[in-house]
Amino acid sequence: MNDLNKLSNKRIGLYMRKEKKSENFSTGYGRLQWLRCELGEHRGEIELYIDEYDSSSKLKELINDIRSEKIEVLMIWSVNDIEEFIFPSIAVGCYLRQISIISFCESLTGLNKVVAKYSRAF
Repeated sequence: MNDLNKLSNKRIGLYMRKEKKSENFSTGYGRLQWLRCELGEHRGEIELYIDEYDSSSKLKELINDIRSEKIEVLMIWSVNDIEEFIFPSIAVGCYLRQISIISFCESLTGLNKVVAKYSRAF
């Protein structure tokens, strides 16, 4: 992920939703550890927003932190972790505040097209 090189000293918000109820992020394996490994020597702050399989409480907290510009970069595992009807609000909020969105699963070009689709009116 070449985009991670640009994140030095940035405040990152890392959002993930468990893919199943039994997914355990506390082991040394899995998606969260993979992203932590990718961030490796990152020198800035990393705020974790991890929702349970059937919850969106951390997503709501993330939206508030985007609005208050508590983070400078939003990192997600996949757009699919975010409800389809909520992602446009996140995309526009990030666009208006110049908060970059980086996805581990989607390419930057593809993700930028999705964000542009929702933020055209602005």
